[in-house]
Amino acid sequence: MNDRPHSPIQDLRVNAVLARLQGARQRSAGGGPRGSFNSRDPHAYAEQGFSIHSEQGELIYLLCRGLRATRVAEFATSVGMSTLYFAAAIRDNGGGTVIGSEIVPAKVETAKRNLAEAGLADYAEIREGDARKTLRDLGGPVDFVLIDGWPGESGPSLARG
Repeated sequence: MNDRPHSPIQDLRVNAVLARLQGARQRSAGGGPRGSFNSRDPHAYAEQGFSIHSEQGELIYLLCRGLRATRVAEFATSVGMSTLYFAAAIRDNGGGTVIGSEIVPAKVETAKRNLAEAGLADYAEIREGDARKTLRDLGGPVDFVLIDGWPGESGPSLARG
């Protein structure tokens, strides 16, 4: 199921979704937000998942397991690749919540479907909208935060906004 022979995630259902997402990885013809592209509007890339790679996800999983994280937040969920790694770690830690944010409605729905398919929907809350607003109130402290923002019109990244 998982192309990586030594994945720290032992759940075949989660690994199947991760493998599908890695296999379907695509970039827009224009290169996406960090390459040469025609638009900085994230809605122009609703079909592309700008996601972490499996090595990055496995590091996230291991860090959150080691921290015994129960509450994490992520800026820019996209199609939910990083959310899957976070949610698997939180579940394996005994429970908690991933609070994610995504500005593109179609990607919010895709992320939710991916989480449900992996059996991790109960461990994630995806907030639709600009993360600079949707993540202002996290309802308490968090153990880990991933900031993976979109390049803005006036600067290199909305994560710094």
